[in-house]
Amino acid sequence: MEVTKGTLYAVYTLIYFHRRPYGDVADLHSLSQLLEAPESYLSKVLQQLHKAGYLASHMGSKGGYRLAKHVEKTTMREVMNVMQGESLMQECLLDDYNCDRFKKCAVLYHVRDIQRTVNEMLEKLTIEQLATEMEFKERQQKGFNQFNIGVQ
Repeated sequence: MEVTKGTLYAVYTLIYFHRRPYGDVADLHSLSQLLEAPESYLSKVLQQLHKAGYLASHMGSKGGYRLAKHVEKTTMREVMNVMQGESLMQECLLDDYNCDRFKKCAVLYHVRDIQRTVNEMLEKLTIEQLATEMEFKERQQKGFNQFNIGVQ
């Protein structure tokens, strides 16, 4: 199981918007600079978050993105599913996977337990918790403060 760069950018984006006053709009260029993410890559991330209903987009000179719903209870697992689909440690964890190698596989039994534990941890980790625990570099703090957001 891998947490992709796209998933991390999605989480950072949701944290960013969560820390701003609800309804504020940010454009791709500003987000790209603040999150140190390539615009072309971040654009795809924002489109996926928009398609999933987390962000709304606005056209025009003052256009950009804003939260479409509150995300404080959104979990890391939910974001991963949006960005990567269901992430499994092994393909043999798929419901319809057919393994003809073993009658009983002890490895699979333990990998399922590990997967269950990882999923539980990802379900407990929320945008609110991550936003609270986040520490920003000085340059990023200025970007967040520019929008009158309290940085801890």
